Amino acid sequence: MNIRNTLARALLATTLLLPFAPAPGCATRPNTVSIIDEQRVDTPDIPMGDPATIDRIIALAKNDSHVMDHLTHICTTFGPRLTGSTACENANIWARDQFEKWGLANARIEPWGTVGVRFDRLESTGEIVSPKRGSDNDDDTTDWQTDRTLEFTTLAWTRGTDGPVTGPVVKMPTSLNEVDPEKIKGAWVLLPAGYGRRGVRSIGFAMRERLDLRHSIRTGAYDPFNEPEPETWTGSVAYEGDTFDLTFLPERDESGEIVAGRIEMPDVGAGPVADVSQEDKTLRLVWPNDLEDTEIELTIDGDTMTGKADGEHDITLKQTVAPDDHALTRDDDRVLALVLEANPAGFLSASLDERVWTTRPNKWKDITLDDIPQDIEINVRRSDYDYINSHLADGQNVFARFNLHHELTPGPITVYNTIAELPGTTRPDEIVIVSAHLDSWNGPGSQGTTDNGTGSSVVLEAARLLTQAHARPDRTIRFILWTGEEQGLWGSRKYVESLPEEERAKISAVFVDDGGTNSEGGLPAADYMVDYLAAATAPVNDVFYSETDGRFLNVNIRPTGDKIKTHGGSDHASFNKVGVPGFFWDEIGRAEYGKGWHTQNDRLDLAIPEYLVQSSACMAITAYNLADAPGLLPRHPETDPENAESQTVARSAPDNR
Repeated sequence: MNIRNTLARALLATTLLLPFAPAPGCATRPNTVSIIDEQRVDTPDIPMGDPATIDRIIALAKNDSHVMDHLTHICTTFGPRLTGSTACENANIWARDQFEKWGLANARIEPWGTVGVRFDRLESTGEIVSPKRGSDNDDDTTDWQTDRTLEFTTLAWTRGTDGPVTGPVVKMPTSLNEVDPEKIKGAWVLLPAGYGRRGVRSIGFAMRERLDLRHSIRTGAYDPFNEPEPETWTGSVAYEGDTFDLTFLPERDESGEIVAGRIEMPDVGAGPVADVSQEDKTLRLVWPNDLEDTEIELTIDGDTMTGKADGEHDITLKQTVAPDDHALTRDDDRVLALVLEANPAGFLSASLDERVWTTRPNKWKDITLDDIPQDIEINVRRSDYDYINSHLADGQNVFARFNLHHELTPGPITVYNTIAELPGTTRPDEIVIVSAHLDSWNGPGSQGTTDNGTGSSVVLEAARLLTQAHARPDRTIRFILWTGEEQGLWGSRKYVESLPEEERAKISAVFVDDGGTNSEGGLPAADYMVDYLAAATAPVNDVFYSETDGRFLNVNIRPTGDKIKTHGGSDHASFNKVGVPGFFWDEIGRAEYGKGWHTQNDRLDLAIPEYLVQSSACMAITAYNLADAPGLLPRHPETDPENAESQTVARSAPDNR
């Protein structure tokens, strides 16, 4: 038993009036157990942070946590926080002010770029309505009653309605003969379900592709009634010292591979090819002509094909007319063109299930107001879609009313990360980064809670715990709340790009909390990093006990071989890409992350307080321990940070930290 720990704990209980609650089954916290690859082991003998400071962090977390206060404020005051929105910017500023209030240094909102248009989603409602009994059913005077409230989303950075818009729902015509402009005008057009099923993200992909298609037809960039020129490749073939012109007109299947075609050569002949096969970039075919059956093999490289005829005559072709990208959809596109000409209120599409996922259009970052398409598409949850579709199939009239208050403000709009620091006492130029992304999608109903209000609140609370515990780390601990994560890690990528190589080399580790509301239950680590991380996380083990789960909320370090085996789906990836160790916490617990992820369900009631309390303490302690470790976290197998002169730290007395 560590006598100094026991005395420090008693002193803390006396001075802060925060009694330390020992873990069930033990009188004191032994602080000697690490968990590596799910096995309990002795903690590696690596000097880390001051035990008394760690005890104060734990006592504050267990007895006076503010993590749910931060989360509640973020979710109810600002709500969902789309990158570049007013809510996101206000949340950036508020977080900076919190850091300043707790005494952190260099608190700031730091620009990383701009977006072309600010998109603020305000009131957004949708419902199925019907005329009240006795109403005269005149569109301008009908008194409507609500039959069903809809759950739905639209793409961010798209137009809304000019107040509530009520109209009949009609099915999308399937042929030109079915298009009835009188029925379509002012109606909500129900699109067929069942295509684009390539997983959750395919819904958003299909929506933005349809958005671009409608816009290209509206603007005249694409006229489906114009017959396109056939795809054409022109060039020559060398034969016994002479060069002969050759034209190849390929035909492609639905996957884009060439499956047939025609060759034309003046004075030789013209006709279809046979025995066509394409394997990756290699095309083989036979051309029966007036002279002989010629075997041809070509290599496709962008807009060039090169190869040989009969294995000896050189062929070179250049693409002069591109493939028809609309060849397989042209008939449907013509129907769509007539529907758009009739000016419907908008389009309704089906989600895969009871969740609706919000995402972005193509070219969102540099879009201008003039670029934003006029047509609205609303994606409704599957049960709402089935309700509408079933009533229409039964021959019943269905009316929908939507009020989509979208504020579009012309830019450029500056976007920010929020940054603050707990300065290091002896190695201030060496850094441990604690981070999460503050931005979220902003679909109707969402509060941006588990993606990623929870992670942001954990970072904020970790900062508060460290300052309230009077931590004085050797290295600087830097707290960063990113934005632009949901659109492609923009905030973290731009931050990394702004750092000179010498500053990157002094970042010990970067931690990202972006896995929802579960506890920080582990880290993937290259084998040569395992001991450091096991020692850094050991004080968390056997401390935070869940009565609901019947277990301790411990931290497992997962050895992953010669490198950190992780994914590229969050801001840690921006650092790993340039060789800085970035870690995405394994989050363990009873929460189902997919329920809230990017959906209307991402609300405050999904948060699990006991997990967030553990995560806040875990983040604070891990960062503090690494900030006080003998050297930077090893980046290579041969690194020996304890003995490396360039990384050796002059240790101050623990009681003075």
